[in-house]
Amino acid sequence: MKKKLLLVLLSALMILSAVSCQTGTAGNGTTAGQTTVAPTTETPTTEAPTEEWQDPTKPLTETTLNVAEHTSDVFRALGRTYVKDNLFNIDFACGGIHFAAHCEGDVKVQINSAKDTRFTIYVDGVRSDLRLQVTSSNSGQYFTIAKDLPRGEHDFRLISQTQFIWTYGSIGNVTVKGVFLDKPADRELYLEFYGDSILNGSNVLVAGGGINASDATQAFGFVTAEMMNADMALIGCSSIGLTTNSRSFVMKDLVNYAGARYSAFSTSKTEHLLPGIPEWDFSRVPSAIIIEQGVNDGNNASTQAFENAVKEMVDNLRSKYGADVPIVFPIGYSRPNAAYNTALPKIVEKLGGESANLYICKLSDAASKTVVPGGDGTHPGVESTKKMATELSEYLKTILKK
Repeated sequence: MKKKLLLVLLSALMILSAVSCQTGTAGNGTTAGQTTVAPTTETPTTEAPTEEWQDPTKPLTETTLNVAEHTSDVFRALGRTYVKDNLFNIDFACGGIHFAAHCEGDVKVQINSAKDTRFTIYVDGVRSDLRLQVTSSNSGQYFTIAKDLPRGEHDFRLISQTQFIWTYGSIGNVTVKGVFLDKPADRELYLEFYGDSILNGSNVLVAGGGINASDATQAFGFVTAEMMNADMALIGCSSIGLTTNSRSFVMKDLVNYAGARYSAFSTSKTEHLLPGIPEWDFSRVPSAIIIEQGVNDGNNASTQAFENAVKEMVDNLRSKYGADVPIVFPIGYSRPNAAYNTALPKIVEKLGGESANLYICKLSDAASKTVVPGGDGTHPGVESTKKMATELSEYLKTILKK
């Protein structure tokens, strides 16, 4: 009887040991045997990787991770984005993810979109010619962002081109054939941009409006950041100003938040910002802040209300980041005779000017005529926006040396 009891106990211990081995942590931060469930569609079959991926003679297996659950160890957030409801949410243009993997074959990303959204893809530092389009009809599906990759280490960036007044969306899972690597490091420089349609790349590709004509990752803010090898965030949207404009909200209504969602995709003043967006944590201090505002304020830019709004925005950003961060106001790039071009230098000087780390950057009139490719006579095209970015990046380099 004692012998039988001993055999039963030994059998139980062996079973527990086997279970423990099957549920241990894998080398890439995932849990072996674990399958990540997609939030909106069926998850592809996954098999957690082991150290076998280091053996070139053994085939790689698919691994799927939920982005929202792995922003601390695998996926680097780009721009102002936020996690909510187990999804990685992107509202502002130029938001996205950056990750790396030892993989081969295809890489797929599950993307949700409230309406039509286009994405820019970088694979191993090279911008893809593909302008990935996600619509409300294919929202939640997996999209291939890289195809037939050779086996090895690869680097990926997926970035939204489209501003929140036209759409907003989220990323669920990412699937690779191989293993995810540690989260890529932040770039040394970080630029924060606040602005309107010119910053958001409206009609930068061609006149006509909408997502097909527009691309925020070819507008002057994103291009400036790429020229300087800097991370960046874009806060703003088309038609917005610091004071009354064609929208039902102004820039100060966006500054403190990680995103923004509109009650309808239009420019009607009857529409409004939706509640429930998390506040931004302001934990990463920018190397410089660029405020591209004034064009949509029109003649109001010469009033006391505009001056008050500039001071209020500067004071708000100073309360978050301190007094040492340079704040730059570009002028001259659009409607050179508009009121903001003469008002902003006076306001900046009144607020202390360069001694208070406030700067005016005079840019060329990039939108006075249509430049092929792109542009519409008001908004700059691709070549014009490159010129703006070159001028701004050179100016930023001089003040960042101080």
